[in-house]
Amino acid sequence: MNITEVLNRLEGVHRCGNGFSAKCPAHDDRRASLSVSEGADGRVLVKCHAGCSAEAVAAAMGLRITDLFPVSPKPDKPGLIRRTPETEYVYKDMRGEPAFKKVRYAGKQFMWFHKDENGRWAKGRGGKSAPLYNMFDTLASEFVYCVEGEKDVETLRRYGLPAVSLPDGAKTKWQEEYAEWFELRKVCIIRDNDEPGRQCAAMVAANIVGRANAVKVIDLSEIWEDIPAHGDVSDFLQAFPLDGKKRLTELAGRAPFFTPEQVPPESGVIRLSDVQSTETDWLWYPYIPRGKITLLTADPGLGKTFFALYLAACVSTGRPFWGTGEPYRQPEKAVYQTAEDGVADTIKPRLEPMTPNFANILMIDETSEGLDLSDERIESLMMKHKPALIVFDPLQAYLGADVDMHRANEVRPVLAHLAKLAEACNTAVVLIMHNSKTSQNKALYRSLGTIDIPAVARSMLIMGKDPDCEGRRVICHEKSSLARRGKSMTFEIKPGEGGVSFCGFSELTADDVLTPSGTYFRASDKRDSAEDLLTELLGEKGWCEYSEVREMAEEYGLSLSTINRAKQTMKLQTVRFGYNPQKVYWLSSEIDKDNFTADSADCADISGGGIDPQTK
Repeated sequence: MNITEVLNRLEGVHRCGNGFSAKCPAHDDRRASLSVSEGADGRVLVKCHAGCSAEAVAAAMGLRITDLFPVSPKPDKPGLIRRTPETEYVYKDMRGEPAFKKVRYAGKQFMWFHKDENGRWAKGRGGKSAPLYNMFDTLASEFVYCVEGEKDVETLRRYGLPAVSLPDGAKTKWQEEYAEWFELRKVCIIRDNDEPGRQCAAMVAANIVGRANAVKVIDLSEIWEDIPAHGDVSDFLQAFPLDGKKRLTELAGRAPFFTPEQVPPESGVIRLSDVQSTETDWLWYPYIPRGKITLLTADPGLGKTFFALYLAACVSTGRPFWGTGEPYRQPEKAVYQTAEDGVADTIKPRLEPMTPNFANILMIDETSEGLDLSDERIESLMMKHKPALIVFDPLQAYLGADVDMHRANEVRPVLAHLAKLAEACNTAVVLIMHNSKTSQNKALYRSLGTIDIPAVARSMLIMGKDPDCEGRRVICHEKSSLARRGKSMTFEIKPGEGGVSFCGFSELTADDVLTPSGTYFRASDKRDSAEDLLTELLGEKGWCEYSEVREMAEEYGLSLSTINRAKQTMKLQTVRFGYNPQKVYWLSSEIDKDNFTADSADCADISGGGIDPQTK
């Protein structure tokens, strides 16, 4: 084996002094610590500067140590090995000048030479890529054969047939300049009768199809039943000296054209021609797609939970959603996970007027162990029951303790995993979130956390107050990636009349209901952040302890003065329980503080309602 064949088995090869450097295959080499050179007797000398033995290096290349010695006649004198060239193949550049030379020795051994800066032949390729063999002499050929080696090119030339070959046969690493040379030509690839030949022909065809005018791949076994293993076109023409050329050209003429669909798929790569288009399956067209994530955002206390429970009730019974005009469907399962409301005292009482099928509404038990979106229990339940709907209320409670919802790099992997699971189970995922208080932003950017959250969602619903009717809510379809956005819908919360009572469609947009006409708000970035965090802390219940506010301010580096300015802007109320120790609560303006009670307080009597001195 010669040095060229050894170098072809290595990676990161570079010219270095009188030899080459490469990455050692015997260990995880990132520094090209292997030296490769040729001894005076033709032996390939390898030395790993990281300490790997020559035997280990050879074994990693699939060789034995004896393979590094040339196959040559016995020496005439001790210490001297004579190697007689059998033939030379000269590679010309695009100007017709000799650029490389490949010398063949006995035992099918090869050695490369290149022209150095002085115009003399030097060993190796000088760190350059060799062109196609016979490339220059076939520049004017509209039709050309592509074969695996120089010997086959010379055979075809003797029969008057234009041909080129790859410089290293089946071991050639494809270069972009090869594809450029084949452009606008008709190419017939003749494959050798072995697996490397099949792979080489497929590689060439895959890289030139669509760039060459026409591509064909022919198999000589179709016209040579007794073709031997590794047989090539030279063997064929030798076996059929009288009519071999005619039989070869006829085979090329009737062979089918190679098409892009025949290109074998690359490992880890998806070719769109292999993908079958599918239509989106809908839970509620065009608002909630199945197999995707839908985001539902609103300010606290507007009825997000009522609306989400309405969805679960319809799914559990097969009842059509409002406004669709569809008939009843097959009842399916729905999963409802909430971190803010009790199941027995809030969720089920709100569901009862909606007359659901309670057997079809499931929840993962969070009594002894909390739940986040990476929990295996979610995947297990979804894969087993294949629910049509799963709701997480609110999203920030299920992201996980180590995930900051304001950091895209932490949120996106969690939601990407959930999206894949939704697609696998054909489940509509609805994530409930609060809006921020930054009212100068457009509606799409009003949800808490990173913008990547609405970016991952395929549909986004925003709930707000109807500015023209007290007590009425509006659901606006702010984003739709899979269909035209649906019309806004108005509804009222009427527990005694089914829970959710729809009123009709509306022309109001999300910007209309979140930022009523004539209002304008400008706030500092820190106050915006403080308001967002307070909104998150208040949650659906609309209140929090002041100790939690102080912890939040310390965690996010906000001063108490900034927190209190945000409190004033949001018009939050303060109540206190007990005297020693005393607990202070902040309440949303929508809560009647005179009737407010908290089970966790030490005293059930509400004091005069004055502002706590430490919160001024």
